[in-house]
Amino acid sequence: MRKINLVIVASFPLFLITTSVSVAQFGLPSIPGLNSLPIPGLGGGSGGGGGFSMAAESLGNNLRTALYNQVMAISLVQEAQGDKAKAGRLRATANAIQAMKQPNKDTMEKALKAVEENPVNRESVARIKDASGQKKIAEASAHMDVVVVYNGLAVLSAGAMIVFRPSVSDLANAPGILDAAQLAITAIPSQTSNFKKYNEILEAYMAQNNIAQATSAQKVAIAKKTDPEAAKKAKDF
Repeated sequence: MRKINLVIVASFPLFLITTSVSVAQFGLPSIPGLNSLPIPGLGGGSGGGGGFSMAAESLGNNLRTALYNQVMAISLVQEAQGDKAKAGRLRATANAIQAMKQPNKDTMEKALKAVEENPVNRESVARIKDASGQKKIAEASAHMDVVVVYNGLAVLSAGAMIVFRPSVSDLANAPGILDAAQLAITAIPSQTSNFKKYNEILEAYMAQNNIAQATSAQKVAIAKKTDPEAAKKAKDF
């Protein structure tokens, strides 16, 4: 129940972002009153380019972590179902996301395409009966738990970029970040919808087969692969 509530919370500010009719000078819509939102690590209020740079860096990290874990989860499900070739391609995509130093629009679009093109089928998952396959499903579920946390953080980071006015140097030095922010605003609704479908199937399977959920410590360890500061978010898992 907590994860579904988090998805709803994450989707609401994104709805405000995507339905705003005014557009800021750097290509993102503005949201009246968004400066009152508590942005993790940033606080509220509009400031100068420093706040914008921090929000941009946060967005890149949160997007990378969310996408990496979603693609990894789907890879594990495909592997559990016996499709090693498809699982290998997905893992290669996940590795490319993990290796990103800065948000790369092409890499993230490839990850989003991989999510769209690899739906998880409830009936196929239900046929997994061996211990090895069940272990992979449990690992996939843990990755999905990480996704929901970082989806919400990515939305908040994108909102913070709108609140904080970018300096001239920000605009000159962060074209990749701006592309990533625009991609987040357009792509996260679909990505979140896919997450909910995958997560419902995995949670139902684990409940039916009495498979224990991962602990918070295990989820933090997974998140650390792309977010060195993941331990600070342990309470969210």
